[in-house]
Amino acid sequence: MVMKKLITPLLSAAIIFGGLFIESTARADDEKAPAEKSERKLPFRGKIKAVDVEKNTISLNAAKGKSDRVFTLAKDAKLTLDGKEAKLADIKAGMFVGGSYTRASKTEANAHTVNVKTKRTPRKEQPKKKD
Repeated sequence: MVMKKLITPLLSAAIIFGGLFIESTARADDEKAPAEKSERKLPFRGKIKAVDVEKNTISLNAAKGKSDRVFTLAKDAKLTLDGKEAKLADIKAGMFVGGSYTRASKTEANAHTVNVKTKRTPRKEQPKKKD
């Protein structure tokens, strides 16, 4: 009987303390998430619609009903044209591009890797699944 009276409060205290610990670590993870998310590099590709050397941007055609995607070249951006290092002035509308970017805000994106091709590279065919 004495043992039962001692175990119940100890077990209750352990559950409460464990719940507080889990809550505080979850909140700490939530506070870190936005900073890590903004640094995540995302892929992009498409056909170049316009190049603005003065603003240091490239614009890509958008999907139907959406505005064009505009990427500002980051200071550390790697820019290649057909596999060779290039300058933004070498890039023309109608060329095909792929690369990676990070979001600066909801409307702004910074391109870090920009690989431009004069001709579209055909996609590799996916092997067909066997039934």
